[in-house]
Amino acid sequence: MPIKYDKLFDLLKINNLTMYSLRRDKVIGTETLEKMRKGSGHIDSRSIERLCKYLNCQPGDIMEYVPDEAIERDAAK
Repeated sequence: MPIKYDKLFDLLKINNLTMYSLRRDKVIGTETLEKMRKGSGHIDSRSIERLCKYLNCQPGDIMEYVPDEAIERDAAK
C-alpha cells in the first residue's frame, strides 16, 4: 500500500496519546486503526479529517505517499 501512517503513530507518541485514546474519544474505530497500523486497506477521508481535528494537524502530518517499489525494497531487507 503506497500510503503509510508512521507519522501518525509518531505524532501520538509525541503527544503522549495511545491508540486506546483515539478509540476512547471516538475519533476513529478499531478497524480503521488496524488498517493504518498494518498499512492495508483504504481509509475514509472522514477518518483523516477527524484525526486532523483531534490532533490539530494537517493530513501530511499523519500520512505519506511511498511508491510501491520503495515499500517492496524495505520489505526485502
